[in-house]
Amino acid sequence: MCYHFQSSDMLEWLKTQVRVIEAWREDVASRPDLDLEMITRLERHYQWLTAEVLNLEERPARRVGTSKFRVLRAV
Repeated sequence: MCYHFQSSDMLEWLKTQVRVIEAWREDVASRPDLDLEMITRLERHYQWLTAEVLNLEERPARRVGTSKFRVLRAV
């Protein structure tokens, strides 16, 4: 099974994950028992995923199969 990153469905799923992490960030920030390490890890993951989504959105449409890096294979 393989997924092409240029797929709009995959990109929309990734955007949903960003929104889930945003909600999680808000929840964690409102708790009185803040765990700084968890907040730091969550923020790093949010920043990374947001940057990846932006990178994928900015890519020009290319023919399928032109780059081996555009395919994610499930193991």
